[in-house]
Amino acid sequence: MGWTEKQEGAAKFFGIALEKAITFWHQRRKDTAGAVAEFVRLWAEHKDKPYTYAKTDVDWDRLNLTGQELVRLYAIKYPKFPYTVDNPLDFQVETNFEVFPGTKLAGIEFTSYIDLVATTKDTNRPVIIDIKTAGKSIPEFISLDPQLRSYSWVKGWPDVAFLWFRKMGRSVSSGDTVTVLDPYADYAPGDTATVLMVDDFGLWLTRERKIYEDMAEKFVGKSKAVEAARAEYIKANSKNVPERFVTKQRIQYGSAIIAKESAEDIGRKNKRDVANIVRANETDDWTQNSGVRYPNDRCTSFMMRGICADRPDLRDMLLTRKQMDELEFSSEEE
Repeated sequence: MGWTEKQEGAAKFFGIALEKAITFWHQRRKDTAGAVAEFVRLWAEHKDKPYTYAKTDVDWDRLNLTGQELVRLYAIKYPKFPYTVDNPLDFQVETNFEVFPGTKLAGIEFTSYIDLVATTKDTNRPVIIDIKTAGKSIPEFISLDPQLRSYSWVKGWPDVAFLWFRKMGRSVSSGDTVTVLDPYADYAPGDTATVLMVDDFGLWLTRERKIYEDMAEKFVGKSKAVEAARAEYIKANSKNVPERFVTKQRIQYGSAIIAKESAEDIGRKNKRDVANIVRANETDDWTQNSGVRYPNDRCTSFMMRGICADRPDLRDMLLTRKQMDELEFSSEEE
């Protein structure tokens, strides 16, 4: 009917720009500078859009720096990841799977867009990789993710993974872990370090986390004597590195094996969902699947809740309406 969310989050478009920059890196013979420039170009298209920003993202400018650092960090970490990209065209791989072949519902397809199809280094098998950007750590139970299970069902491949770009914010404090992006002193790109102190000259870094923990135990309080002793300890056990040489951002890779039974289980669920959609379309009966109490309180954040609750005031606060000629039903985003 043309209703769409009035305010969109910047995170979605940031993720798209970052993924395209990573694709560019693989398709342009690992040109890191070019991939960074491609991210900057794509993200610049969103500079003046009225997006909402997460608290740690803050604004467009900070995400611009974060994206550049993540592209550079990926180029550094890629050789150590347990996969290889054999075909640089294996990004956004479209897969069409016929759900009910040989039945009255024949011709209906389950269409998937897999972010990346790569090859595992240890087993030389195809692995389905879903690329995500988030402000939190990679989830633990990857094998339970319904999207990865559906991909496994469609392709018939058990190996799945998340390539997880974690946004860590821009402020750096004592105790933070950082990764070196450019060589400096005796640090090489890819080295990780712990921040002991931040001052006007940069970051005081140590390779050993225990040095930071010992410092926290030995020097308690804010007296002049304690501050002086702490400063001497830091200078004796760390090196000063300009902040521009490191990043606080992180990239995580987590893999799992989807059991055949799990893939078939999500396949049956997908088939039921498709059949229900077909039935609802034929009968024009779209039953609401509502919930306002934990653990099924999905309606409290549902963007269309103003329409479902017959609240025009809430609807107009949350949504805007496109004209029919503005809708692009064939595009992936729509």
